[in-house]
Amino acid sequence: MKERLFKKTRLMFVSPWLLAAAIGLLSLIIVIFAANNIKRERGMLTEGLFLKGEAIIRFVEAGMRASMMSGMMGSIMGMNVPDADGAAHTQRLIEQASESPDIHYIAVIDVSGKVLVHSDPEKIGENIERDFNTLNQADRDSIFHIVSSTDSSNKVFEVLGPFKPFRTRGGLRRWREQLRQKHSRKPGGFSQGDVPPYSRVLSTLGSDTHPQFILVGLDMTELENTVRRYRYQMIFMSLTLLLVGLGGWISLMAAQSYSISQEALNRVQAFTGLLISRLPVGIIATDQDDRIRTFNSTASAMTGRDVESVRNGEPEAVLPLEIARFFTLQDQSDEITDRDVVLKGADNMQYSLHLSSMPVYNQFSDFMGRVLLMYDLSELKRLEKEIQRHDRLVALGKMAAGVAHEVRNPLSSIKGFATLLGSKFKDGSQEHEAADLLVQEAERLNRSITELLNYARPTPLRKEAVDLGEIVDLGLKLISSDARVLGVKVSLDVEADLPAVSVDKDKINQVLLNLYLNGLQAMEHSTSAKELKVSVHHDVHDGMLVIEVQDTGSGIPPEDLDKVLDPYFTTKPDGTGLGLALAYKIIDEHKGIIRFSSSKGEGTTVSVSLPIL
Repeated sequence: MKERLFKKTRLMFVSPWLLAAAIGLLSLIIVIFAANNIKRERGMLTEGLFLKGEAIIRFVEAGMRASMMSGMMGSIMGMNVPDADGAAHTQRLIEQASESPDIHYIAVIDVSGKVLVHSDPEKIGENIERDFNTLNQADRDSIFHIVSSTDSSNKVFEVLGPFKPFRTRGGLRRWREQLRQKHSRKPGGFSQGDVPPYSRVLSTLGSDTHPQFILVGLDMTELENTVRRYRYQMIFMSLTLLLVGLGGWISLMAAQSYSISQEALNRVQAFTGLLISRLPVGIIATDQDDRIRTFNSTASAMTGRDVESVRNGEPEAVLPLEIARFFTLQDQSDEITDRDVVLKGADNMQYSLHLSSMPVYNQFSDFMGRVLLMYDLSELKRLEKEIQRHDRLVALGKMAAGVAHEVRNPLSSIKGFATLLGSKFKDGSQEHEAADLLVQEAERLNRSITELLNYARPTPLRKEAVDLGEIVDLGLKLISSDARVLGVKVSLDVEADLPAVSVDKDKINQVLLNLYLNGLQAMEHSTSAKELKVSVHHDVHDGMLVIEVQDTGSGIPPEDLDKVLDPYFTTKPDGTGLGLALAYKIIDEHKGIIRFSSSKGEGTTVSVSLPIL
């Protein structure tokens, strides 16, 4: 899992130089993109100014042609038209055309740069130097360039082109010829050698033999402002794109980080949930709304409540009272509360539990809920009882050794003197019967001492591999006659293919006979159906063979259930109280376990577990 997470997160831990190179490349791309856009926009604006300059040039040329045609038509019609100068016509046109605020000047110059016509009459006759070869090499009607204004620091967009009002092939000669022909038809017209008035006009401006050029100076303020605005826009857009790119990269990393964090969180939650569900400790947790959010399977077994029916419920409504009281504390400032309780859990099993409750707070010291931990102390208490029982056995063994040493010798003397005393009296006499009773009591006391020594003294086991089913069946055959007399039905259920166990057959048979007889005696006065059920099965989980002896007798009272294995504890009038204690001792020497489960009036089940060979 670590390798997979590393592969997913390696993009987040790239070298700073690689990151800087990526940002630099992105910046370079954005700068080139912005420069190309600015250049394209400037070219479009420049093209617009150039077309405007050419349109002004065409306007001046067209105005001059219109004025000449008007004068010519007046002469033909016999009107008194003065011999106007062509420069004067052009001057008036230029002055009218330059009234627009975005036109700095309009001028007509000859090849030497001398100003023939100018929108500012004071500048007529001045020289303006321009490179006319560039115009010829460009092979076009006009060109443009940017020059500095003479009266300010602003730049001027100047369009330079040839001044040709008559741009058609042979146009000037054709106009002259038409003009001469029209004048020759008049009475008293001009001779062939004479030159009409408008021929002089054509000879001064726009003639083919005297090339002239026109200059149009346009204001570049709007262009510069537009370019400047566009430059700012492109800078802003470039910064925006850069920030968007960086933001996108950061967002991608954040999204990837969030995805990885979510996956890691889901894995941690899944692992935590699995861990909590498998813990041998019962866990119940509530939130700030006092609703159960965590309830693992161990807690379900301890409380006898189903997980799904408890989750999201209120503790006092779905939990036993002994558990719910831990979640209804009035004082939430209690850091921890401990208590031992006994509960009946799943399958009616009794659980001795140690409960520990504690509140949960977040980093802001806000109350978030409460957690209850449930520790099963049943096995621990059972072990404590076994230790106590072993301690009693040790004490009993020491006592038995002392009793055997201190009592048996005097008891033998008492028995001998009682026998001797009885021989002095006739049979059937009161004295003889008293002597015989004294001998019987001495023998009974000796048998008790012998039983006590047998119980307390460790005896060697003669173990061998046996078929446990055969031993169980043999013991049932020995008590079959007693069962028939009492009307008890005996049944045996042995699982097939049971593994062998290593036991002392005589000792195990002694234990089973004791359990069988106890079951028959418990059903002796029962009025219900009497049945003794015996079964043998393999407990794969614990690796043991289990013998269960179940009767339908009166059962064992709950207060006596923990005492049945204690020496000298008995509920029978003539019992010694050593039968089950000796059975427990034998099973314990075989490294086995003996358990009792009983309810008053419902019978008793004794379970004997022996380890497999």
